[in-house]
Parts: sequence; structure tokens; C-alpha cells
Amino acid sequence: MNDPIMGKGLEQELFERVARECSGAAQPLVIGVAINLLANVIRQSTPTRKAAEELVDQLFGHAKTLLLEKHYDPVTGLRRTVFPFTQVAQAPFHAEKSKIPT
Repeated sequence: MNDPIMGKGLEQELFERVARECSGAAQPLVIGVAINLLANVIRQSTPTRKAAEELVDQLFGHAKTLLLEKHYDPVTGLRRTVFPFTQVAQAPFHAEKSKIPT
């Protein structure tokens, strides 16, 4: 399925692999891993402190914009429930008995 929120291609595949590995882990642990991955990539790709700081500002600015614009309602400030029309919510463990007499 092609979810427009998550991205496409190799980025999506890598995200899904990391998400599977993090499934069930505590939130602080997952956040720590994500920050350490970012710090390591930035450290390896930028030669100066100034360049690293600029990249961090750019990345977190983009992350903040993405998070707030796509996932929170600007009027209420509440988290949005996002179900694109291509996704179907299913409750596999819920058995609804028919209310129509047979």
C-alpha cells in the first residue's frame, strides 16, 4: 500500500524495519535511539560545529513543521486521526453478533 503520509521507496522500507525493531520498546528508549542515529549521521557528514548546528536546526525545523501541520489540528490543537481512504480499520478480535432475528 502506498501511504502518502509516510514517504516512499527505500526511506519507507528502512522506516518500517526500524519501526518493527522498536515495536514494544519504551518511548524514552526509542527517542534516545532516534537522537543517537541523527547525531551519528550528522557527526559523520559535517566537518564543523557550525555546519552541524545548522543541519540540526534545519532537520528539527522540518520535523516540527511536518509533525504539527500533518498530525495536529491548528484550531483545536488536538492530535488528528488520520485514516487515508486507502486504509481500512479492522477489529479482528471483535465479534459483533447480528441483531436481526433469524
